Amino acid sequence: MEENNKVALIADIVASKQIKDRKTVQELLNSLLDSINIQFKESIASNLTITLGDEFQGIVDSVETAFLIIDLVTLALELDSKKETGEAVTLRWGIGIGRLSTPIKNRKVSIGTDGPAYWYAREAIDSVHQYNDYGQLNEKLSTGQPDDDFFNSVIRLQNVLRNDWTQSQKETAYAILKSVGYDEFSNQVIKQALSDYLKQPFSEQTVSKRIISTHIKQYTHSRGLLAQQIEEWRTKHDH
Repeated sequence: MEENNKVALIADIVASKQIKDRKTVQELLNSLLDSINIQFKESIASNLTITLGDEFQGIVDSVETAFLIIDLVTLALELDSKKETGEAVTLRWGIGIGRLSTPIKNRKVSIGTDGPAYWYAREAIDSVHQYNDYGQLNEKLSTGQPDDDFFNSVIRLQNVLRNDWTQSQKETAYAILKSVGYDEFSNQVIKQALSDYLKQPFSEQTVSKRIISTHIKQYTHSRGLLAQQIEEWRTKHDH
């Protein structure tokens, strides 16, 4: 039995039955999850695995890893599906922090593992189903403790900011998050990241405008700081 608190993720595609080209979207999601599992192999305890149609789950080693995976997968799927099908497909997420009642037997597949971590993640995603704040709320965290209200109030504001990004702003945010995560960054680093991702040159002025319009520095700082606060809470309650 796993005796310490784990961070579980459960996600699904919003309004999946209404998507016109479901096959292409599922192929995009499969490819994306394979890429994420490789990229974060040192930080994933149990790979993100599709379990029920358009739903997938996994176990990661930290809240920061969970947040970063949520940001990268959400943005990548929205960008790729818009490009490939003309329809931007969105995800909703539940994050659960708690123990596992069964051990992780195979880190390559997140099937057959159960416990409070997954129960809380399920509770969180079900809550997003019921109350999505007029389409502005895409993720929620559950630990079964009163602190959840504060954590989720910040997540709600972060979601509002992320959901307000235009297509080009999503490209900017994705390039930055993929390059540096939630670390501090300079304009020169982002200029290179954007050039690498979009395969075109960018002027200093354009880079500055993109950084300002997305509020990406504020977003990444907030995500990183909240993850740190939740990790401190997790450490105190990990006994």
